[in-house]
Amino acid sequence: MSTRSLPVLFFSLGGEMLYILDQRLKAQKIPPDRALKVILDIVGRMLEDKCIKEIFRAQQVFSKRALKNIFEQLAQSSIMKLNKTAMDKLYDLMIMAVKYQVCENLLRLSQYAKVF
Repeated sequence: MSTRSLPVLFFSLGGEMLYILDQRLKAQKIPPDRALKVILDIVGRMLEDKCIKEIFRAQQVFSKRALKNIFEQLAQSSIMKLNKTAMDKLYDLMIMAVKYQVCENLLRLSQYAKVF
């Protein structure tokens, strides 16, 4: 795999994590101000200078376990705390959503290529 693919993977999974958490916070009727704090805490951690520099450094994609650890740390960086089962479910949903998007886009590209 490319040494430049980690940022795409990180931000795709991170975006999915934020979307899923936002939906769960709404479903659990968490007050909007607390829900916003959770999302902003996670986004703030994702965009910290140290994190950005590490993600954009040319390197091989992290192992599955290392990548999951990163997202566990991100999720736990907010006032919201997830137990192991909840984090496992969240990560599985993130992976599934990113895989779906990749497959969907490959399908669109293949259909587009047939036009030419």
